[in-house]
Amino acid sequence: MNKIQDMLYYLITGLQKWPNNYTEIPNELHRGMLMFIQEAARSGSEIPADLHRLIQTLHKPSNEWGIQGVIEYYPGEASLIEEFVGITPDAEDFINTYISPDEAQQRNMFAILQFCRDESRKLQEEYTKIRTFLSQPQNAVLSSFQLAQFAESFRDRELSILVRQCYEEVTSLLVNYRKCPHCGWTLEYKHDRWRCNKENICHSLADFEVVDQFDFKNERIYRLLPGIQRYVLLPGISETKLADFLKRKGYGVELYPNIDEYDLAVSLHNNKIFLDIKDFKDPRTLANFFNQKSQAYIEKYGQRVYVVIPKYRNDLFPFYSKRASALLNEEAKKFINIIMENEVEKTLKKVFF
Repeated sequence: MNKIQDMLYYLITGLQKWPNNYTEIPNELHRGMLMFIQEAARSGSEIPADLHRLIQTLHKPSNEWGIQGVIEYYPGEASLIEEFVGITPDAEDFINTYISPDEAQQRNMFAILQFCRDESRKLQEEYTKIRTFLSQPQNAVLSSFQLAQFAESFRDRELSILVRQCYEEVTSLLVNYRKCPHCGWTLEYKHDRWRCNKENICHSLADFEVVDQFDFKNERIYRLLPGIQRYVLLPGISETKLADFLKRKGYGVELYPNIDEYDLAVSLHNNKIFLDIKDFKDPRTLANFFNQKSQAYIEKYGQRVYVVIPKYRNDLFPFYSKRASALLNEEAKKFINIIMENEVEKTLKKVFF
């Protein structure tokens, strides 16, 4: 990462840690502030005199920070902090993109991936079973019995523990939650409306006029971790729907082939292509994901792999795929093919027929 990316990383990770103890400023936040001051001075813009001023600035879109070059790595319309939300979805996407997944919010899923990919195991069936389970809305919130029943279905004790760690207990809080009509996760009433996680994508995908309470008795209740909901459940719903649609059209479909090298392998007439579903809020973040990858990484995409963007992203950000494609660097443009979810069928017809 360069200096601006480093600055963003330290600011975000520091802000993530700060709520744990507001009386002590995390080292990462202090370091991020010093780097912000340095970049502001270099750009000839206003320098935050203290942490309070910095926090005020970070509530603004990044294109108002006065730091040259920041919008090359972070969406110009996005802030780092949002009232009633905390760290913004864009900030979480940044961490997810630039930091290895074991340090990001979905580190629990990454641990499962590593476990299943181990050369001594190669647990394709188990991995597919877990990803499919975590991608189903009915499994977003579970009783302790339901979670134990699934976790204990795996012979390996370590894998069972890793599955359990994708959930957190919410028994005492359940009275305050409602069930999301789209993803099945927990809605929380904030800022005069029901919200499903930080970005609240689901609000544009389902009717929130009437929301149901959870129907659990006197049981301990668990929900998917927020990071798992955001980076596994939501794109997983799109993956599953797309797989079912393609099967009905007569294609052969394999979920998470080669233990999640890609999301879907689609075959017909002894030919095969791969679909890799990417779900970032802003097209610049998606483009930067590929721009900072190694040559070897992007070359594996080539002509037989298509990056698929869920339809709701285009609804929220018009011309998403075209914008992301335009922001790819020259090398990435040679190998990365970005299409929208509703373009998949047309693309497959061109490939197979």
